[in-house]
Amino acid sequence: MSRFSYIIACAVLTAAVCFGQAVSGTLLGTITDSSGATVPAAKVVVTEQNTGVSRSTETTAAGYFAFSDLPPGTYTVNVQQTGFKKGVRQNVAVLVNTTVRVDMQLQTGDVTEVIVVTAEAALLQTDRTDTGRQIETKQLAEMPLGFNRNFQNLVNLVPGTTRVFRPHSVFFNAQDSLSTQVNGQSRLANNVQIEGIDNNHRTGLLTALIPPIEALQTVDITTSNYEASLGRAGGAVTNVLLKSGTNDIHGSGFWFNRVSALAAKAFLTTTKPLTVYNYFGGTIGGPIKRNKTFFFGDYLRVTDHRGQTDRLTIPTADFRAGNFSGVSTPIYDPQTGTSTGGGRTPFAGNRIPDARLGAVSRRILGLLPATNLPGTGINYEYNSTLVKDTDSFDVKVDHNWTDRDRISVRYSFQRPTVFDPPSFGEAGGPHGGGFQGSGVQKAQNAAVNYNRLFGPALIAEFRFGVNRYRNDAQQVDYGKNASEAIGIPGVNLDDWTSGLASVDITGFSNPMVGYSASLPWIRSETNFNLVNTWTKTWGSHTTKWGADIRRLRDDLLQTQTQNPRGIFRFRQGQTSCSADCGASTAAGFANAFAAFLLDLPNDIGRDLAVAFPAWRQSQYFFFFHDKWQINPKLTVDLGLRWEYYNPAKPRFAGGFSNYDADLNQLFVAGIGNVPLNGGMQANYKNFAPRMGLAYRLTERDVLRAGFGFSFIPFADNTYMYNFPIKQNNTFNSLNAFVPARLPDGRVASLANGFPAPIAATIPSTGIILNPQNQVYDVINTRFREGYVPSWNLAYQRALPKNFSFEAAYVANRGVRIPNTFNLNAGRVLGAGAAGRPYFARFNRNVDTNLRFISGDSEYNSMQVKLDKRYSNGFQVTTAYTWSRAMANAGDDNGGPAWYINPERNWARAGFDRRHTFVQSYIYELPFGKGKRWVQGGAGAWVLGGWQFNGILTLMSGGAMNFSSNAPNNAPGNAQTPNVSGPFAILGGVNDSPWFDTRVFSAPAANTFGNVGRNAASGPNFYNLDASLFRTIDISEKYKLEFRAEAFALPNSPGWQLNNPNTNVNDPNFGLIRGAGGNRSMQFGLRFMF
Repeated sequence: MSRFSYIIACAVLTAAVCFGQAVSGTLLGTITDSSGATVPAAKVVVTEQNTGVSRSTETTAAGYFAFSDLPPGTYTVNVQQTGFKKGVRQNVAVLVNTTVRVDMQLQTGDVTEVIVVTAEAALLQTDRTDTGRQIETKQLAEMPLGFNRNFQNLVNLVPGTTRVFRPHSVFFNAQDSLSTQVNGQSRLANNVQIEGIDNNHRTGLLTALIPPIEALQTVDITTSNYEASLGRAGGAVTNVLLKSGTNDIHGSGFWFNRVSALAAKAFLTTTKPLTVYNYFGGTIGGPIKRNKTFFFGDYLRVTDHRGQTDRLTIPTADFRAGNFSGVSTPIYDPQTGTSTGGGRTPFAGNRIPDARLGAVSRRILGLLPATNLPGTGINYEYNSTLVKDTDSFDVKVDHNWTDRDRISVRYSFQRPTVFDPPSFGEAGGPHGGGFQGSGVQKAQNAAVNYNRLFGPALIAEFRFGVNRYRNDAQQVDYGKNASEAIGIPGVNLDDWTSGLASVDITGFSNPMVGYSASLPWIRSETNFNLVNTWTKTWGSHTTKWGADIRRLRDDLLQTQTQNPRGIFRFRQGQTSCSADCGASTAAGFANAFAAFLLDLPNDIGRDLAVAFPAWRQSQYFFFFHDKWQINPKLTVDLGLRWEYYNPAKPRFAGGFSNYDADLNQLFVAGIGNVPLNGGMQANYKNFAPRMGLAYRLTERDVLRAGFGFSFIPFADNTYMYNFPIKQNNTFNSLNAFVPARLPDGRVASLANGFPAPIAATIPSTGIILNPQNQVYDVINTRFREGYVPSWNLAYQRALPKNFSFEAAYVANRGVRIPNTFNLNAGRVLGAGAAGRPYFARFNRNVDTNLRFISGDSEYNSMQVKLDKRYSNGFQVTTAYTWSRAMANAGDDNGGPAWYINPERNWARAGFDRRHTFVQSYIYELPFGKGKRWVQGGAGAWVLGGWQFNGILTLMSGGAMNFSSNAPNNAPGNAQTPNVSGPFAILGGVNDSPWFDTRVFSAPAANTFGNVGRNAASGPNFYNLDASLFRTIDISEKYKLEFRAEAFALPNSPGWQLNNPNTNVNDPNFGLIRGAGGNRSMQFGLRFMF
């Protein structure tokens, strides 16, 4: 690595890198005379109208000028040359990561004569070939934002995006980060920055810190054909720019309130939970010294006491007593028949004798409430209140040291605390997938940015930033020996393993009791950014080159392969019969619950934390980009980016452990001859070319085309954390019809618990031979990052009345997209563990997961925008996407569904939606001072200041993936139902099926169903969020704004139906048991000065 140290040192000393235009924009143009001839050597001066800061340059021999790295703002452009009248263009808006063209034609005359033109907002993108959208200050400030006033609510204003959603638990994602899939790529392929500084939470690919919407100036979202300075993404690169101070003091105070009394009851629920939401704070910005130094700051407090309604499936009184006489599926006695499930006889009357019921199972059932709704499906409803309080603030100072030197310093902070109550008290339960307890999070993002102007044609930039994130969470019963108390031995060994084990039963809301396998955890990430750039204008070229250097620190104590308290999984095979029992062999959810009553799990597992996993990594990115203005009509972009990911290393020797599946050996990093990086080989071949052209067909028409490569960095949430860093004890059954066994031959049951953990001893060689039968991760030491070649062809037309239309073909292909491949999945249908490749060789009957290899995807789309720039009190944005996303693996680094007949995996992506239409609008009523009508008097006071805003969203249905619990006895392979007729939508909800379930059936044991992956589409999604504003001018400087905002205004559950249940063995199969779309109201006050 010494050669890299040398390269980096040279880069830091001799360059200063552009983040593309992470906190700046470009203003360029061509100066001509009245005959159309170019005017060389004309002096061009740009002045930011709010701060008074100026820059100057001269036109080239071709009459061309360019100002790169301009801070976003509103500029005046002055052009003068001897023999011509002075030309002035006012109110030129420059946004972050945009290129604005200002062409001017000088008139013959004296330079003392001035021709002033007020610029209109640019309608055409004439000099760039990327796709995306700028979300500007007005939209950020005035759009109705439903989810915690998060700017990411507006991401769907960009074509190519799927519906935004909130991933992960309320603890892991306490900041309420929203995600979306962009242009057919996983949400993990997105990259988020604050003013060019990394703002990613790496282990979950979330936005680490969400600045208050009141603090934001613009949000720039680039979705395809990024400039060479941008990378580490295959989806969207989102860059957030905070406001800065100006020569005038400006600020605001605000309060938003939402309560359940003004909300509609959720669809199908019987009660309405209590919600009290308050969002309040303030902003202020202004000069420290006029035209020299400026400040901006904000503070936000959010108290979110959010009502929640859970509708669960829990066992009925008959089920708890072992009485299954009311279900049609027979419950077979596992003590009869053969070890492969044949020849079994059912229990008499479909009742399990009381003496056969497990003692621990009975105690667990005593922790559950009685059902309060009829039936065996959704039969229990209750309300709870999530309590989350958040404090955040930002501070920013901009200082113009000299006419050539500018520095900006920024610090952002956010701290949410969360408590989410469990379903069944300390017994935990299904709420939130078992994420129930308390958590605290602290995120910080800071940066220093320095710009040096060496002359009119040469600019250098230096930036250093830090992104830090810390998150701790614990389940409610942390510190208590709840498993031991209920009779499950060998579980509660220390605080980390304290609490109640989880029970998972097919067909019920899970975990039935216990908590998520992810709890508890301690997470900490710190990312350092060092960026340098040169920008050089010469002739008709603007050239940028530079480097972006990152140092990552990741500390994560979390054992989530199984569960630190243990997990017991009960499936229907234990009380069902294989095909030789006759025609009536279909098994259902009742069989799985019967297995629980008999205490016969299919598999059990637990994780133990042995060490605190922590790793460090350096990343180096270099780029070169040239924008060539061939003539006033044609601009060509050419760029090359090189990305180098130095193999990560653990913080201490022994901190990584990689498994070699063919040798059945573990290699412990930093011990003996095993390298500290685990033997990972560096990849020096990540070259990403970028190219594009923009051609102005006429003054109102532009044609653009672009092509480029992007690399998707190593997904680091699952690295080399095998034994002895953590220890997972997994005990699987040899086939679907017999229970799992412990090493001593006893049934792996609740009553028998877990054996004592194996001591973590590491040989001096660093190589552990014949390790125990655990789930292991395998990292290919020759790993190569996945990449996405993407291309687009766009036509844009400027229309009358400040409208513009754009239609673009946008496509890409994902190559080597990170996913997970189970090397030890069954390769023989019906063979059980014997069909696993490593069973015969090493007696391994558990999974062996090869991480991050060979996923493929394909995306094609037509993306249309119809926008109206804000003018005369009216603004509209429209984004329509027709698309098709295909892939051969699940989302979020998921793996194939089938290892037998793998060609079945190629299907539409799980997030694919064929049609997406999103339109936003801002409409100020044309009454009152400065408006068209009723400009004075009492009428102006009554009618003036009113404004309507809204976002309309229409999306076709997402994918439905059908499944079945029928045993195929091919571990690791998915199971789907059989279908015998056409898929027909019936449109029912609640107790009436949404689709015709009669054509579906469970496949026979030891066979696959014939339904493919993501085979049908669910209900369409419609939504309308709207707001009504009234702004009162207290004086020229002071304004008061009242807001009434409605989310899901139509209050129609048919607009936002959930997907129906798609498990053919589930009692809710085909039924829609919930929906969004219940209206909520929010009121707000803003005082502005």
